[in-house]
Amino acid sequence: MKNFSLTSVAAAMMALSAGNASAETYIGAQLQTQLSTLSPTESILSVVTFDQLSPLSTEQLNSIQALGITQGVQFSSLPVIGLVTTKVQIEALSELSGVRSIFANRQLEFFNSDARQITGVADVQGSEFVNRNGQEFTGKNSTVLVIDSGIDASHQDVFFGDTVVANIQALTSPQTLRATGITNGVTIGTQVNTDTNSGHGTHVAGTIAGSGVMSQGKYVGAAPDADLIGYGSGAAVALIDTLGGFDYAINNAFSFEKPIKVISNSWGTSGKYEPLGPISVATYKAHKLGIISVFAAGNSGPGEDSHNPYAQIPWGISVGAGEKDGTLANFSSRGLKSEQGDFTMPDGTQWTYSNEISIVAPGVDIISTRAVTNLAANGGDADVDAIELENIPFYTMISGTSMATPHVSGIIALMLEANPTLTNADIKRLLQETATNMPGYEKWEVGGGYVNARSAVAAALGQDSEHKVTVNNLDSKTFNSNALIVPSDDVVNLQTTYLPVGEPDIQFFDVKEEAVIVKAASSTFANLTKLVLVAPDGTEYFGNLTTPALGTNMRVTAPAMPGVWGAYVFGLTSLSGVDANPLDLTNGPGIPEQFDITVTFEDSDGFTGMDDIPGHPQQNAIEFAVGERLMDGLGKKSFRPDSNLRRKDFARYAVMGGAVRQYRDILNEAKVEFNDVGAMDKPFVESAAAQGGALKDSLRTQNPVLKTNGDSADPFGKVIKADLAYSLVQMLGKQAEAEAFDTSNDIIVQYRGEEIVLQDQDNIPEELKGYVQTALDYSLLSVRFGLEQAPFAIEPTLTATFNGESVITRAQYAEVVTRFYTQYFE
Repeated sequence: MKNFSLTSVAAAMMALSAGNASAETYIGAQLQTQLSTLSPTESILSVVTFDQLSPLSTEQLNSIQALGITQGVQFSSLPVIGLVTTKVQIEALSELSGVRSIFANRQLEFFNSDARQITGVADVQGSEFVNRNGQEFTGKNSTVLVIDSGIDASHQDVFFGDTVVANIQALTSPQTLRATGITNGVTIGTQVNTDTNSGHGTHVAGTIAGSGVMSQGKYVGAAPDADLIGYGSGAAVALIDTLGGFDYAINNAFSFEKPIKVISNSWGTSGKYEPLGPISVATYKAHKLGIISVFAAGNSGPGEDSHNPYAQIPWGISVGAGEKDGTLANFSSRGLKSEQGDFTMPDGTQWTYSNEISIVAPGVDIISTRAVTNLAANGGDADVDAIELENIPFYTMISGTSMATPHVSGIIALMLEANPTLTNADIKRLLQETATNMPGYEKWEVGGGYVNARSAVAAALGQDSEHKVTVNNLDSKTFNSNALIVPSDDVVNLQTTYLPVGEPDIQFFDVKEEAVIVKAASSTFANLTKLVLVAPDGTEYFGNLTTPALGTNMRVTAPAMPGVWGAYVFGLTSLSGVDANPLDLTNGPGIPEQFDITVTFEDSDGFTGMDDIPGHPQQNAIEFAVGERLMDGLGKKSFRPDSNLRRKDFARYAVMGGAVRQYRDILNEAKVEFNDVGAMDKPFVESAAAQGGALKDSLRTQNPVLKTNGDSADPFGKVIKADLAYSLVQMLGKQAEAEAFDTSNDIIVQYRGEEIVLQDQDNIPEELKGYVQTALDYSLLSVRFGLEQAPFAIEPTLTATFNGESVITRAQYAEVVTRFYTQYFE
């Protein structure tokens, strides 16, 4: 950048309003807000982008000068200029020829960089880690093959001959084969740029191994020292193209300096897993060579059985997409509970597949490398709000399981660097054994949980293997208390008509209180369609996609909610990431067809391991907490609702249901060790007492969830209310909010629009006052209200007390954690 001063030239302008800017110029939302209160004499720094890739020309600078603008900063290579402007000058800028957008000089948050923080990739890289351990893990030993739209290896982050060691253009389309007869697949090697259409593959490549050089290290991939091979087919990917990619990997597994160890696949379809299919065979043959296939789960959620069938191979990894707040993205496809099947591969080996996700990784608003031909796609205008202006020509923001998949591919490269002897089964097992539990989700939805790269690398090194007991969704995990679910005798038969144009023909039915799961099924022989369930709160659950090749049966499953539900049929929404109805003008392409829909239910049949809670005042809260794996009983038959909550049990429940990351020692890192914690409680207490433990703490900067004193965790100590306020706020990732509280102010609680000062606020320790206020603000904890009336007062005064020293019982915690669970998804 260089500073400059523009000559002032007088000009008469009209005042700017949001509505009279040129249609060709986009005004950023934040700038529009600022302009609404900006006086005619005030000036602000605005950022103007021209619709070009080259820097501003002399003529363009002259046109800006002519508007009387005298201060600004321009870039030597970018079509971007920052200008100190008044309201009327912004109006005039919006009318200049070639101006693409004008934005406020807003503060930005970084997204790909915090994905590395969320999963702990950054914990095993960087100078600080090297200083402590004499090494770092950056994927040095592996080559990752990316089957996608191609890679633009002219991008400095994934430069050809450096990061990208081969870049293959596939020419195996049906048209090519028909033109040449029966022939081998045609490819063109050593291409610098094979991603000449969508930019999808370039984005994926940067997430795996981008160097971040064009962003001064901000948008680094998970494994920046891994090598990449691009195998691309352009904007669309067909089955034959992907098979060519696996064929290439198998033929060249050991042809490069680093062997091909991972194949990253951000593509797929819908339907049932077919063990006999070509992808199943191709991935298996690669598996036999020690190459693991990582697949995107699909973007057809949140309905059950919307899972990419290729991702269900038992020797591979299926990756769902997580939000950066630790929840599962609504669009992320789900598996089908309890569905599995046995089959035999051509070499005679026996396998069992399960229709469930393996792991979840960040997949929402992921910033990564932009292909040179992909100047405006993907993130679009949202890029300008999310990415530094000087980086926009080189990076873009996309969401999808396609973005989560390469992050896991990169983490696998880190694990293989830590331990090159890991088998594909080891990799999958360790990824799941080190994951972070995600409250409210089951294995068929999220697999092991949210990926934890730091602990996965530690596990690859063979450290703290007993910590796997912290993961809820392991097959070996047992609980003392369990919710029972049984098939219902209720069946609802509906009839609906699929119409490509017009309002969907929604049919309605009732769901009872005892229902836990709602299932709908139908079939089609004429259309590519999905069955949709609509919950009473408006949430829509899309099922699997039917195609003539994959099957005609449609299914969708949703968590039950009492009330009136709807069911209808919708046409093709997307296939291999391509939106079939981008303008939302139809119900999806197809022809009219009538459908018979059968709706069935699964009901609650009580609980086991809680013989002592029937009739208890908190019975419903306890049942909810156990059903959602937020708590567990203390024995095979008892919950002990009125016993005090012990600190070690709180730590266990924080890891089980509070989304606290599993902690594992790694090399010479500072260890969390306590001399008063037994082996059974050690994994949970250490995790709750570790810095940056809460998954909601995306940048891993918060203090521990559980307060401890030196090498003592006081595991059998009681949990008091004030300390619980601290822990709950930490689990929600709200430390900054709590610490921003001015302790000279009163702690208040809202009651029917009235602010009431806590009567006993002086009894709350100074360092916890902000946490108590935040806990009250988010309705995590309650106060006791009372009435006081002075001797001569006409009306009584409402009072509120917190009772911060009161001891929390297990039943009380069940109520509290239920409130936490509600806030977790806000």
